[in-house]
Amino acid sequence: MSSNNSGLVLNCTAQYAGLAPIATVSACLMQTSPVVNGVNELQVPLTENWIATDVYILATGVGAGNPTAVDPVISMDKNRGRQLVQTPPLSAMLITSNTRPRFSPQPVGFEGGSIIRMFATSTVVNAAAVSNVQFSVAISIV
Repeated sequence: MSSNNSGLVLNCTAQYAGLAPIATVSACLMQTSPVVNGVNELQVPLTENWIATDVYILATGVGAGNPTAVDPVISMDKNRGRQLVQTPPLSAMLITSNTRPRFSPQPVGFEGGSIIRMFATSTVVNAAAVSNVQFSVAISIV
């Protein structure tokens, strides 16, 4: 069981094929650690409650992992259906930006046993051959 005020960062990736049109939806792979494989669904341990407190990108630009290639909005759902939040486009979510909006009006909670899924919906046509869009989600564990 985790202690109060502990947390983790989910490293997330959405992949888009070349010339993917606007509104293409990609199921996101989520990693709880860089040494584990990404999964499309995470189940919150029964002994914990997770609260998503932030969604952000570390850099903008070109190349592999460019989070702004298709500038997606990220949606989170709980238990394979109930959408809880949709973020602004990732280009606005640069962690060092003084004008970065909140990802949600309030933190998003997942009770023990809940299943988390995330989807990225493109807002720009993908001009690259393949784009692997990377972003992070801060999780507080209580």
